[in-house]
Formats: sequence, structure tokens, C-alpha cells
Amino acid sequence: MKLTLKLIEQAIALGEFGNFAKAAEQLGISQPTLSRNLATLEDELGLQLFDRGRNGAFPTVFGRVLIERGARVLREAGALHDELLAVAGLDTGQLKIVAGPYAVEDPIAQAVASLMNERPGLHIRITQVGPDEVSAAVLSREHELGFGGRDSQTAHEHLRIEPLAPRRLFLACRPGHPLLARPPTLDEVLAYPLITVLLQGPAGAAAATGARAGSVDAARQAFSPAIEVNSFDAARRITRSTDALFPATSTMLAADLEAGHVATLDYDSPLLRSQPAIVRLSDRTLSPSAERFLAIVRDFERRLHGA
Repeated sequence: MKLTLKLIEQAIALGEFGNFAKAAEQLGISQPTLSRNLATLEDELGLQLFDRGRNGAFPTVFGRVLIERGARVLREAGALHDELLAVAGLDTGQLKIVAGPYAVEDPIAQAVASLMNERPGLHIRITQVGPDEVSAAVLSREHELGFGGRDSQTAHEHLRIEPLAPRRLFLACRPGHPLLARPPTLDEVLAYPLITVLLQGPAGAAAATGARAGSVDAARQAFSPAIEVNSFDAARRITRSTDALFPATSTMLAADLEAGHVATLDYDSPLLRSQPAIVRLSDRTLSPSAERFLAIVRDFERRLHGA
């Protein structure tokens, strides 16, 4: 017979009443059942938990340890039960998200704000990694959800990768940049340094044709821009005072554009698209908070696509 919460509860009741009949009545079980359960437990532990006599049952030194520690265990079990119910209702708990730099800015930031307004007791942890590190972070099971560029994700039998709506990227530059005079060509764009993350897929292949945009990183099998960053705050500051070009969404640039800190080139291309994707484990049941977060993200995506 294992030391279960029910047996702890029975030992505590006997210690409180000192009488099998009264303890059994309090517990809603028969006296023989209570006596048999505790006797069996003592036999299996090889310890005398109660001294029994005409005047009642009294805990031994072992019984007192069981009662004192057991009371704490029952309180913790009750608290755990309440916490699990609270998590199921999204009132508390923790949601761990890993994301690449572009995904952190859009759509993660807006979705997190919406979820926190709904459930202020929820603890959310966002870990930002390189775009090519999201899949591995999710596979480690340290994070429930991952968000990153679709082209940067590694296919794996235990991963589900769900593409989201593509975002147009604008090329931000400092006011007075030479390319602002007229619509530039791709070759003219790639004659200037790029400030962005590691690029994979068609965008990385196209950028590799440029003279100063960056170079191919053979070890990572991707294009490394001239200024490779994972912090877009740094990218914004560098853009303001150099001729480097920073691909970013309109949401990411809104404040700097309004303040006149940056401008955008009159240039568009199918390559200037960011397509975030949801990365999750295919064999993991998501927590209610993660499910709600995904619902918010998908609702945001529907509204963005409709607009």
C-alpha cells in the first residue's frame, strides 16, 4: 500500500481525534476500514505510527512526522489543485514563447498585449533567438510555441509548421539617402549594406548577388547581411546615421517615419516579404493559454489579410 493523500488524511484525522471511531466518522468511512488501512501502512513501512491502548490511539515519533509533514503535503496538494483549475481557466500559469526578431515585433507583440489585457494574472515569457534557432528551441520542449520566418524553419517529424500571412517589407533608410532621388533597381539596392537577420530561401539567394549587401555564410548555409542583427532597436539607430538599408514592416517603422528619423525607398519586390510561421510540437497538447494565444494570433491574421 503506497502512502497516498487519502492515507495521510486518515492518519491526520486519527491523530486529531485519538479515537478510531470518531476519526472514521469524520472521514466518512467505517472504523474497521480505517484500522485496516493504517495497520497495513505500518506493516509496509515497517514503522509503528500509532500506539494503541484503552485510552485511544496516540502518534509515535514516526506518526508525528507523518502528521506534521503530511499536513503540509495536503495543503500543497490543495494549492496545486486550485492552480490547475486556474490554469485551465487561463487565470494564471505560464506561457513560454520563442520567436525570431521579426516575429517578436509582428505579430507577437500585439497578440501578447491582447492576451495580457484578457488575463493579467498570466505570466508570459518571450525568448528571442536567431531566425534559424526557433525550431530547435521548440524541439527542446522548453517553449510551447515558436514563431519565426517560414524559410528559416527546419522540417522535423515532431514539428508542425503553420505559415501565417506574408508581410510586405519596406526598405528604410536615413533621410537624404542617395536612393531616395528615384525608384532604384535591385542592383542599386544591393550596392548598399543591408541591416537585417540571417536570410535564407529566395531572399537570401537574391541578396547574395549584391556587391556590398553582405555575403554567404557557408557554415550556416544562408546569407549573412553586412550588418547582421537580432535587435531591431539597434537596426533603427544604425539606419538613421548610415547609408545601410533596413527591411522592416510598416508597423515596425511607424514611429520613426512619423518622427522623420527614417524614410522608405520607392521600391517593392516579391522578395521583400516576411512570412512568419507558427512552430509547435506535433505530439504536445497545448495549454489553454497557448490555445487562446494562437486564437488571438489567427484572428489578427484574418483581419490583416482582409485589410
